[in-house]
Amino acid sequence: MNSEIDIFYKSINQSWTSFISHLPNVLFSLVVLVLGLLIIRMINKYATKFVVSKSNDPLIADFILSIISLLLTIILFVICLGVLGFDDVTNKILAAAGLSTFIIGFALKDIGENFLAGILMAFQRPFRIGDLIQIDNVKGRVIEMNLRSTTIKTLDGIDAYIPNASILKNNLENFTIDALMRSHFIISITHDDKIDEAFQLINSILMENEFVLKIPNYKTIVEKIENDVVTIGVYYWYRTDEIKAPGDQLKSDLQLKIYKALKTGGYNLPTAVVSIERIDLK
Repeated sequence: MNSEIDIFYKSINQSWTSFISHLPNVLFSLVVLVLGLLIIRMINKYATKFVVSKSNDPLIADFILSIISLLLTIILFVICLGVLGFDDVTNKILAAAGLSTFIIGFALKDIGENFLAGILMAFQRPFRIGDLIQIDNVKGRVIEMNLRSTTIKTLDGIDAYIPNASILKNNLENFTIDALMRSHFIISITHDDKIDEAFQLINSILMENEFVLKIPNYKTIVEKIENDVVTIGVYYWYRTDEIKAPGDQLKSDLQLKIYKALKTGGYNLPTAVVSIERIDLK
């Protein structure tokens, strides 16, 4: 009985001695933890201002800030374990984290690539919701953006889901980033007609249309003269945010009005002539 009590007292004494010997490390670790948390809070404060100023998407900004805070907290935790003398535990944690990161990164390479591309696009956005863009022969309006992909409503009404990594790798054309777009069409008249008067008539129709911009100004030019036919190119600008004048409808209205005006004015609009010959086979 006495021997068991002696063993018990000896165990308590050893534990207390060990605690006293490690007390400076424990106190220093607590100081490092408190200071580290304060530093992380300060970093998060400045990072919040920077991220919010660079990104227009609050969801992405919050996500990035959460990742930064998590990484800093893990680093602080590892440092505190090292101060306490748990170097072996720290090394095992780092080794396991590195191996897990490698395995997960290799297995989810495409997802991670699109995810990182989405984060980059959050800071430097080449387009916005509603913009008319073309990526890798896919043209349409942007209707949704997330960290993995971008959804485009094509001109045929098809929803195209494009990975963000493909957007960064391929050429991108944004037709509406400044809400301006130029369109054009051609119209042909015979060379015998009064060309100058035809130009004046076309320009007057462009001037009267409220949706055709005057700055930048429209222009009409001779594209080519061939077989006594003058081909006139009509170029004009319009605003893409004007819902009363969608591009295709405006182009159709202008062409129809110019056609009717030229026909009413007595101008000859050439048509294709198909020659049919009869060949007698002997």
